[in-house]
Amino acid sequence: MLSQTTYQGSTILLLLVIVVAAYTDIRRHRIPNWLSLGALGMGLLLSYLYLPDSHLHEGLKGAGVGLAMLLPLYLLGGMGAGDVKLMAAIGSFVGPEVVLISVGFALITGGVIATLIVLRNGEFSHLYRRYLVMISARTLMPAEEGSIAKRRFPYALSIAIGTLIALGLYGQLEFTQLGAWIGSQLQVPGGTQ
Repeated sequence: MLSQTTYQGSTILLLLVIVVAAYTDIRRHRIPNWLSLGALGMGLLLSYLYLPDSHLHEGLKGAGVGLAMLLPLYLLGGMGAGDVKLMAAIGSFVGPEVVLISVGFALITGGVIATLIVLRNGEFSHLYRRYLVMISARTLMPAEEGSIAKRRFPYALSIAIGTLIALGLYGQLEFTQLGAWIGSQLQVPGGTQ
């Protein structure tokens, strides 16, 4: 039961990391290195200590998949380095399969949030015309100053939502074992039940 409790404890730690990352990205438009790199180290350490030998490298593979999935978007200028490091950290906790699903849901969520922001600011027609010109001219056209395309987008929120969806789909958000263990530790010795 201790390994199950530790596994659930690592999920709680991951949830704390993504909430702090989303909060700081929304407030300051950046994800601190101490958070993402510290989480990466912690995820790798936990996967090394608590996963069976057959899964010893799951944390490394997960971090690599998380990094590889978002690195091209960073290199194209569509995302910050903090987002890429955060996804690698998430991968170190959940492994390659779950982080792949997390990235997919994060991209969908990010698209929905970006569309809502564009619609709320009334810039849909301007953005639509810009992309129409780029597609017809087959060239990249830089965004104009003041355009919504130039503004920073707190993508950690999308990453957090995508990760929560993936964790939910993989049944990693159930904490019954952890609750039972904490309850047993809090019982008063010699008390009646």
